[in-house]
Amino acid sequence: MVDSADQPELRSILLSTTVGELVLSTRPTLQPDDTVAAAADEMRNASHGCSLICEHGRLVGIFTERDLLGVLGSGRGLDTALRDVMTSDPKTVSTQDTLFNAIRWMDQGGYRRLPVVDASQQPVGIVDVKTVSHFLVEHYPAAVYNQAAHAQLIARHREGA
Repeated sequence: MVDSADQPELRSILLSTTVGELVLSTRPTLQPDDTVAAAADEMRNASHGCSLICEHGRLVGIFTERDLLGVLGSGRGLDTALRDVMTSDPKTVSTQDTLFNAIRWMDQGGYRRLPVVDASQQPVGIVDVKTVSHFLVEHYPAAVYNQAAHAQLIARHREGA
């Protein structure tokens, strides 16, 4: 856990770091008319849980493993067009947004990843939980690496009389 004395420093770092300063990796980019099967293949090949859906170079949606599970659970076929099952107009961040705001929006919306777009809505990458975790490890390695395992934090025996 981050020491309470470090919290003002952490807040300052999160408020002063922009999304554009992070190492953003690119994700599979597909068209709205591509199929769920194509998205699943691309996500598997890239070892990532989402594909960005673009039309004329602009982001129009995102398709995640949650969407894939929804398709499979509903009995729809893998030949379904992404436009019918993607999350349209997803919440995005720009490279100029602070990391603090990106984390806040992820927390409030229950998102594990947010597309990062430029001024013309062209995707430049994804900020996700893994990216944020790597950032925190980079700045607070001792606090992150010295955490007790979850099993060690759970009381196994009642205390008291």
